[in-house]
Formats: sequence, structure tokens, C-alpha cells
Amino acid sequence: MKKILVLSALVLLIGCGGSKIQLNNGTGNALVNVTLTIDGNVDTWQSIEKDETFSSKLAFPQEATTILLEWETAGELSSIEYVSIDSAYKANRVSILFAPDEMGVSYEF
Repeated sequence: MKKILVLSALVLLIGCGGSKIQLNNGTGNALVNVTLTIDGNVDTWQSIEKDETFSSKLAFPQEATTILLEWETAGELSSIEYVSIDSAYKANRVSILFAPDEMGVSYEF
């Protein structure tokens, strides 16, 4: 039993590792689609639950750039933009919490 738990934890860590960008759905609603665009590169997800955290492997360029986040819930489309910091590409992790009227971005170096 111990071996199974250790192996399960190891698989979980390997599967979650390497995700530089973490997003959290703070809209209060389940989302049909979510699209993240950074420097012209796009990542898309379907069926995101409220308060769900999910990840992207998109990379930031070596200068400040616009982060565009778009989502759909119950037939309603929403979007929000944010400008990253110049050194976002150096961050070990970027966390994005988004809601209808705001986007919070934090950088972990």
C-alpha cells in the first residue's frame, strides 16, 4: 500500500511539474471555453469548473507583452487584458487569477 501511495505521489508531481503558468477560474461560474493568448501564441481549455486551477506551457517573450484571456459561460463571452512585466520570461512560475472585472498576475522568481 505504501509503495502505491509513493508511486501515485511521484506520478502526480511529474505530471504537474514544468507548468510555468497557473490559471485559476475566479469568475464564480463553470466555463465552457477558456483561451489564453501570450505574444500571439494560444492555449485553449474546455469545461473548466469554478475555482479550478489549470496550467499552460506557453512562454513569455523577453519584453512586456499583452496577456489576453477570453472565456465563455452560458453563451456569454468575456475577455480581459493585462500587460506582463518585462522579466516575466525569467519567472519560475506565473499565477493568473481571473474574474469578470479583474485579472491578478503574480510572478515567482
